[in-house]
Amino acid sequence: DIKIKRFITSLKPAVDLYNERLVSNFIDNFFNWIKSSKLNHLANIDQYTNKKLCSGTIQAFDHFYWKHKEKRFRFFNGEFMYHKACLKHGARYIPLNGKKIMNGDAVIVSIPFSDYGTVHLSTVKILNICNNLEVPVLLDFAYYPCTKNIDIDLNYSCIDTIAFSISKAFYGGEFLRVGIRLQRDNVDDGIDAFNSVNMHNRISISIANALINKYSVDHNWDTYANAYVEVCKEKKLETTDCIMFGLGGKQYEEYN
Repeated sequence: DIKIKRFITSLKPAVDLYNERLVSNFIDNFFNWIKSSKLNHLANIDQYTNKKLCSGTIQAFDHFYWKHKEKRFRFFNGEFMYHKACLKHGARYIPLNGKKIMNGDAVIVSIPFSDYGTVHLSTVKILNICNNLEVPVLLDFAYYPCTKNIDIDLNYSCIDTIAFSISKAFYGGEFLRVGIRLQRDNVDDGIDAFNSVNMHNRISISIANALINKYSVDHNWDTYANAYVEVCKEKKLETTDCIMFGLGGKQYEEYN
């Protein structure tokens, strides 16, 4: 997106290096930006009052792993490869596919699901099971700014962590490493601690703040819906609810 690249390169984020109000303003702006979507609805997101900055969604994942290090981690095949890359070093994990969730597990689900580009059909079922068993859940909303048709109620006590990121929203956004972690309570872990003493990259936050002030959270679908459909037709792909993905047939098996 050349227009976004031009906008980013026109900014002068150094002016915010000494802006003491930048972080709190950005957190409020980002939270309201997420809620402002006309294409998605996250009911009861206001329950998650502990809103903290983190380095993309990845830092939120790392703290979830550490907090629940004694548990067995569960996620579907096709989730973000980062989970396996980290957990293979001494942690326990098995796929969710076809195997029951048990007490003592910890579950990770992306919304939309990373492999389908739509909300996984088992998401609500999993949340209900985890609620009954008191199994902690992390919901990964990294692709949220590229998605439509998400309509989910977050009123589940099992939801431990919700993570959003600016990385997928904008061309170049992945290099900012700016994310938000939502929880109900301040647990005084590493993310809470570094937020409490303002250990933030204000240059990245300044750019991210300018982007969300200028562009809607629905910008990608509002701008590129027609182009997306054309590309999917040209490449013989099935459309999804995430504008970054189309689903292919046998000719794309190597990516499965």
